[in-house]
Amino acid sequence: MTIKLLWIDDNLFHDLTEKRMALYMQDDIEPHFALDATEAFYRLRNEPFDVVIVDLRLPPGPDDMWNTYRENNFQKFGYALLNAIMGPQKDQFEHLRETRFGVFTIEAQEENPELFDDPILLAEDNFKVKTHAYHENAFIEFIRHVYKSLH
Repeated sequence: MTIKLLWIDDNLFHDLTEKRMALYMQDDIEPHFALDATEAFYRLRNEPFDVVIVDLRLPPGPDDMWNTYRENNFQKFGYALLNAIMGPQKDQFEHLRETRFGVFTIEAQEENPELFDDPILLAEDNFKVKTHAYHENAFIEFIRHVYKSLH
């Protein structure tokens, strides 16, 4: 069994290089990556994944679909992405019905109560705060935990 993972984070080639590289060494994880909300939206619309890990503070990317958020000095395009694919545009994402979602971000859980309500309904155990002390092995175990979780 291999976990097909999409990790969405704009720091994948900077602060998170060690964690990204550690994923390539796992026999049970097939890693894929997206650097902004637009890239992730189209990857998710066209491809099934078992697990999707999202950073909340993502750049929007080049698509106009994010304009209403942009106008209000909004910075949580990871949230906007999750809201779009599980809310108003969910019909385009039926193939993700079995996908499990996790959040790995610098934001505190208490600052993001909207993630745990409709339409996203993230499991509280599927939220981790990104810190420099959060080791690669712990991150890989987090991915495996998200995979085993219920939606």
